[in-house]
Amino acid sequence: MATPTNRAIGRIAHLDTFLAEHPQAIAGWGRKPSGRRAVALARLLRRSYVLLEDGFLRSVARGAPSLSLLVDDIGCYYDAAAPSRMELAIAAGTTRDEAAEARKLIAAWRAAGLSKYNHAPDYTGPLPDRYVLVADQCHGDLSVASGLADADSFTAMLAAALAEYPDHQVVVKVHPDVQTHRKASWFPRAVLDHPRVRIIANGCHPVRLIAHAAAVYTVTSLIGFEALVHGRPLRCFGMPFYAGWGLSQDALPAPQRRASTARPTRIEDLVHAAFVVVPRYAAPATGAAWTAGEAIAHAAAERAAMLASVALAA
Repeated sequence: MATPTNRAIGRIAHLDTFLAEHPQAIAGWGRKPSGRRAVALARLLRRSYVLLEDGFLRSVARGAPSLSLLVDDIGCYYDAAAPSRMELAIAAGTTRDEAAEARKLIAAWRAAGLSKYNHAPDYTGPLPDRYVLVADQCHGDLSVASGLADADSFTAMLAAALAEYPDHQVVVKVHPDVQTHRKASWFPRAVLDHPRVRIIANGCHPVRLIAHAAAVYTVTSLIGFEALVHGRPLRCFGMPFYAGWGLSQDALPAPQRRASTARPTRIEDLVHAAFVVVPRYAAPATGAAWTAGEAIAHAAAERAAMLASVALAA
């Protein structure tokens, strides 16, 4: 059995299923202290390690067990300064069959209106006829510094959105934890005081905002990955795992590891890596290993039932 480096990891439901391919590894969480501890202990004890993160399809009900975990035995997917299993999988590309499966996953994901977290109601308010979407993040999010970005990246992103789309409204989607967990935004309030800026801070599901945007702007938010899945033009002001492959317009130069990829990267390559190669899935009721398709189908049905229940109660 894998060895977790803190109690929280040891309490993850169905951890044995997620780590079935790494039974002797020392497991830590990303670039947090437990992850650094896992790497150090593995070197000391001459064992393998894995770094974990929530998968990009985590759950439907709030607080429910994770449907997926990213399991990386090389690095951490959001750390642009070093290789990761995610990066290698994207660079490797897909076979014809893998690309076909990725297109099925994209279609199922889009049809179900899924995101990483799926407990929030859809945004039901009016949207401008023409707008671009700007994704805020929680201040201190490790993916920002690890994605070679900082506070200035957010200010530059907003300025670019206003300048590049002068005839559009700029919708700023505040991270839900800013409301629910009293975390800070990366945007100073004064920066958002602009007649064309509209703030959405009610913790709503992001899919409608993404799908109808003329373009999406991110630093390292997962909204950027979801924008690519929805076929939206994307501008990146950091270097998240989905940037630097030619699928987005990037403010930063790509790491040489990505820039030297032998063939053009396709959305199928990105989706295959992010939904199939790196994550592992477990049925929440039984702990049985699932495929990405099974997890998406489950989440789609569960979210549809949740929304129907809310509609009946209204």
